[in-house]
Amino acid sequence: MILTITPADRTLHANRIDQYFQIRKEVFHDQLGWDVVVRDGREHDLYDRLPCHYFLALAPDGSVEGGLRHMPMTGPTLTWERFSDMIADPADLFSTEVWETTRFAVRPAGKDNRTMSGVNRAALDLCSAALEFGLSNGVRRHVAVCEERVVRLTKTFGVNCETIGRKRMPSGEDVICVAWEVSDASVQRLASVQRLLQAA
Repeated sequence: MILTITPADRTLHANRIDQYFQIRKEVFHDQLGWDVVVRDGREHDLYDRLPCHYFLALAPDGSVEGGLRHMPMTGPTLTWERFSDMIADPADLFSTEVWETTRFAVRPAGKDNRTMSGVNRAALDLCSAALEFGLSNGVRRHVAVCEERVVRLTKTFGVNCETIGRKRMPSGEDVICVAWEVSDASVQRLASVQRLLQAA
């Protein structure tokens, strides 16, 4: 099940957002070794204090398995403030129809791998929910900075994706700024993958 949390609903779901911050710490700090600030076993940043939406994947018992953060590119975002050098034409992304997707994290211990690529149901459900939200709210593109393997996986699913820029990180790995198409076709393609996983 996916829980969509709007800025107005944050206080109602404070406990689940807190669980999501703990998962972010497990993924970005413990597993990936990123240079992120951790406080009291949680990873959160200044963008979490801004009006943003959260999509949380819930287990049958209601606990949080993973989540992502979603916010419009018309305000301060991680992409603008940390990766703007990857964007050749900022005006192309400064729009209410373009939203940033960041801090995508699924609890490592909860992975339910169902394909050769290692994708899991919670991750697919989160992607699908974000696309459906965008489709219902006039969003036409989702922007994210991610690893190349994520882009390859997206293309495997048939979701249209545009590479905006590429950057070599101090760790030596490349990250890519990409924009995914928000459309009926994208939603339908992910829905087809979800049905295959349910049948597996």
